[in-house]
Amino acid sequence: MKKVLFLLVALAFAFSTFAQLKPAKIDSKYSNLKATRAMSAVQETMNFSTATNPSVAPVPSKSINEKQIGTTRYDLQSNGSIQNRILLYSDGTIGATFNFGTTEINFPERGTGYNYSSDGGTTWDALPTTRIETERSGWPSYAELGAGEIVVTHNATTGLLVSKRAVKGTGAWTTTTLIGPMSTGSTTALIWPRMITSGNTIHIIACTDQATAPAIWKYQGLALALVYIRSTDGGTTWEPPVILPGMDSASIVNNVTLGFEGDSYGWAAPKGDTIAFVVGNSWQNVFVMKSFDGGTNWTKIPVYNLPAITSFPTPIIPTTDGNYAIALDKTGKAHVAMGRLRYSKSSGLIDSIGYSSFYPVTDGLVYWNEDMPVLDSTRMGTLDSLINHGQLIATMIDYNANGTIDLPSVATGTWPFGTYYASLTSMPSMTFDDAGDLYVSYSSCREDLLTADALMIYRHYYITKLAVDSVNWANPIDLTGNVIHAYDECIFGSMSYTTNNKIHMVYQADPVPGLAVRGDKTPYDDNQIFYVNIDKSDIGAGIHENQNNAVSMSIYPNPTSDYAYIDLNLAKSSVVSVIVTDLVGQQVMNKTMGQLSSGSHNLPIAVGSLKSGIYFFTVQAGNNKITKKIVIE
Repeated sequence: MKKVLFLLVALAFAFSTFAQLKPAKIDSKYSNLKATRAMSAVQETMNFSTATNPSVAPVPSKSINEKQIGTTRYDLQSNGSIQNRILLYSDGTIGATFNFGTTEINFPERGTGYNYSSDGGTTWDALPTTRIETERSGWPSYAELGAGEIVVTHNATTGLLVSKRAVKGTGAWTTTTLIGPMSTGSTTALIWPRMITSGNTIHIIACTDQATAPAIWKYQGLALALVYIRSTDGGTTWEPPVILPGMDSASIVNNVTLGFEGDSYGWAAPKGDTIAFVVGNSWQNVFVMKSFDGGTNWTKIPVYNLPAITSFPTPIIPTTDGNYAIALDKTGKAHVAMGRLRYSKSSGLIDSIGYSSFYPVTDGLVYWNEDMPVLDSTRMGTLDSLINHGQLIATMIDYNANGTIDLPSVATGTWPFGTYYASLTSMPSMTFDDAGDLYVSYSSCREDLLTADALMIYRHYYITKLAVDSVNWANPIDLTGNVIHAYDECIFGSMSYTTNNKIHMVYQADPVPGLAVRGDKTPYDDNQIFYVNIDKSDIGAGIHENQNNAVSMSIYPNPTSDYAYIDLNLAKSSVVSVIVTDLVGQQVMNKTMGQLSSGSHNLPIAVGSLKSGIYFFTVQAGNNKITKKIVIE
């Protein structure tokens, strides 16, 4: 019902910007919550600061434009880092891809969904109804190749599928199979590929297949070995797959010979002959592999060193969640964003799939570049430590500015958000523009957007930037703040690593938090793939420190049937009005409260005459506005 109704809505539900000064704390009742995860994964008490994380007034969403470009019922786009799935070409055209599948549970038609825009994202071709490959596949990486385009996926049986066509946006795709190295399981399968191109050269990294315990397959002593493959002639011929120096079994830390995790790696956009990718996982060190000569010679650059594990059970270790993004600046220096998560382990897990515990209520999107020291568990241990060293990009936003992240009460041992084995703020994507500004998009849980049963909160996608002449990240903007996404889980975002006057991105909007394919095992549903763009000039624009906490509000009870009470805080005396709109943007109430003094006020609003449904209360105080959602029973 909501999809039919929401697609009629032209109302902008926000893009809101926030002064991310200090992270808000999370209720200590979650401090002992932990969960088990195969291969690697508990919640922390985030009393890092009692300072309020204030919001500034919402800004009109004048430059965010989006369009649905695909639908899929197969809802897993990645196990961690997201591939390059979208590209803005130099002529203004755009190609975009996603994991496509319509027939649960086995999805025999799964493959690459592809869509194309010939006018810079204003219009797109019809929603794809079939994959581009000739056989079941998944995990597309997308790039330019000469005048055409290339997609690399896996079939999980023989190797990788390389799909190409000579002219982007039109014509038939041709697909060939790139055979992987033989493992101890007598398979040549390669899985979870990542691919970039530089001119006519194609660079791929992918994992060898591992099977499952007890019959774990290995390649050169590693299950899930990460191999590098290169073609210098546009995919006509390929060099043999290799494990790069520093990524072999002798280099794996903590005596775990399983190797790496699926999707815990990703490429940066090339800068001439300089190419680089980031790799790690929750129980491995994080590092960058960089080549200055187009992939012939490589240097390993440490990013985060996990503490040495000498006994079990381990203490709780702050580490990373396997969601990474990397970008190279004009000088070729690597910049990395990664989700922060905490883990513990009960036993050694040598030569076994094993399990460990992860703490789902852990927050923080971490930043590192090559001018910074190698991260360690001390610096990663608290958000305050990361803030003090200029290495925290973002956390959950305290929307009601009460100093606390308000999570719904749920049953013991559960948590009120989708399970992705990721930080509450994670799934980053990064790009530099020609001016040298660094843009980072990420998915973060919203304390104020609850499911209809009020048991879970949704994730939305945000964007921020680090200007070339700044040491501070811009206040984030909710790219998915339109009212049509009030009941959407916005995840798996991928930004084009090329820009014009806009940033371009694709992401998945799921009607239910969590996944059907794994983890939560929620019911299968239609998931929309959206394209979104935003003017770069609006990212970080118009925000000043003296606006911080200009107006904040909370509204209760929610739901209600007779009165709604607004707790309002004003930084200065202002003329205040309350405007109420319904789901389709129609104004149903407008109350002028007059001139109110600075400080706290409680405003009772009679709502008994309104029909049951969802409404949006907007408080305008002078030039400032703030909007909250409420359910009328």
